[in-house]
Amino acid sequence: MTQGLVPSRLRLFGVFVAVLAVLVVGRLAYLQILRGGYYAALAQNQAQERIDVDLPRASLLDRRGFPLAASTQCPSLYTFDPQKLTDPVGLARAVAALSGRDADDILRDLRARRKFTWLARKLPFQDYDEAKAICGRFKGCDLMEEAGRYYPNSTLAANLIGCVGTDGGLTGLEHHWNDNLQGGTRSYLVMRDAVATRLIPMEMVPDVDPKPVAVRTTIDQAIQFEAERVLNETVAGLNAKDGVAIVLDPRKGDILAMAVAPTFNPNEPGKSTINSWRNRAVTDSYEPGSTFKLITLAAALDSGRFRPTDTIPVGNGTLTVGPKTIHDDEPPIKAIYTLEEVFAHSSNVGAARIGMALGEDTMYHYMRLLGFGQPTALHLTGESAGRLRPPKEWSMLSLPSLSFGQELRCTPLQLTLAYAAVASGGYRVVPRLLPDEAVAPPERILKASTCEALKDMMGRVVTEGTGKAAAVPGVVVGGKTGTAQKIGQKAEGGRRPFIAYFVGVAPLEDPRIVCLVMVDEPVGKIYGGAISAPAFSKIVAFSLKRLSYPDRPSDSDMALMGGPP
Repeated sequence: MTQGLVPSRLRLFGVFVAVLAVLVVGRLAYLQILRGGYYAALAQNQAQERIDVDLPRASLLDRRGFPLAASTQCPSLYTFDPQKLTDPVGLARAVAALSGRDADDILRDLRARRKFTWLARKLPFQDYDEAKAICGRFKGCDLMEEAGRYYPNSTLAANLIGCVGTDGGLTGLEHHWNDNLQGGTRSYLVMRDAVATRLIPMEMVPDVDPKPVAVRTTIDQAIQFEAERVLNETVAGLNAKDGVAIVLDPRKGDILAMAVAPTFNPNEPGKSTINSWRNRAVTDSYEPGSTFKLITLAAALDSGRFRPTDTIPVGNGTLTVGPKTIHDDEPPIKAIYTLEEVFAHSSNVGAARIGMALGEDTMYHYMRLLGFGQPTALHLTGESAGRLRPPKEWSMLSLPSLSFGQELRCTPLQLTLAYAAVASGGYRVVPRLLPDEAVAPPERILKASTCEALKDMMGRVVTEGTGKAAAVPGVVVGGKTGTAQKIGQKAEGGRRPFIAYFVGVAPLEDPRIVCLVMVDEPVGKIYGGAISAPAFSKIVAFSLKRLSYPDRPSDSDMALMGGPP
């Protein structure tokens, strides 16, 4: 009896084990075969995620190799699992206070996402300790170092250089040259285990053409600094709306300085308005006022219709054309001026008479020839073409008004380049920001004799005309003042707003520099001769010393003079 029960129990146990094995195998088959893909994806999503991190951008240098923009390691904050944060509200507020992001936006991301989430990227490198402290206070928040941007000179040339965001250049050269400056990206596998979150580099495919490590510009750091210092001092001293200063070498078209006031700090662009990021030297256009008389005189002389000593009646300084009466700012010293005197004394009546004598077609031809109504060769992002209507859209008042700088708008750079064409002896000056770039082939657009006569006239403006304050000790300079009223506009307090200009050339006999200074809506003083001419003098005096003008004599010359060999 007992012996019969043992085999029965063994058989029953064997059946039980077999059934259990079938159940286990079936469950495993269900999980691994039928549901295997689902659980594998779930596990992978919980343990890893692929992210792309920017590699360092190419540095921007001035013409002598000093850094204007460089790459640095910046802290970025993230969380691997937003749903497991113990204090998401406190974390959102802390990150917002540090980064400037909206706390509600951060909290919305944390509540919506279930995987790797960026909280703040590429914070200023000086915020590293504070970012690390946030990680210590809020469990689940981690820190990663990313390649960010640093501007060692703070606001220097900020409106030209621009700034970057998490996805590349936002404005200025950083945006315009973004494809050349960006260093590419590298992919990382973010792994999380019981110990920590780790970033594992994935294979990176190298570029066919290696990215440059640095891009040299034509900007001279010292000249840029001085141009900004003088411009800021002038704009602030007159409580003006804004201002621009440009220093350009007319021999090759190199832009040595491009200053804008007010400006911003590209290390902290979020603390400034987007409007302050604008490079007003190219994005904004203004009426040029009397500085445009150079173009009228260029057309008069180059077309052969006038000579410098030809006379123009200016009467008592008024000229009525249809319903409008044109006035000179100051009563003429005599009733008849030569062309030279029209320019030196900045006679609106004289310029209007010259323009009307030339006719619409001739005036429009020279305005276009000298670059007005079209963007410059730089084609910078946001660059304005200004405004120059074709003659078919002109009224009977347009031609005389255009002749002394009304009814058109131009950028400060366009106006600088027109003067550079005269300074170069009549060749089109193509602006450039890369000194290693080939210089454009020479293209004559004005006769050499025209330019010599115009330079003589510009010299008289400084020695005996409206631009005496532009004089530079020991150097012969020339240029033109301008005061443009903003027609139909009222400034704060109901006053009439003006734009004050001086554009000039130095040294006049062998131009190395063309410099423009523009001050928009100054308060108190309004005339270019009183505002912009003194600023021009300071910038040019410094720039010529910086460029070693006059040139240091050679060793052989020193020996002949009895100096050291």
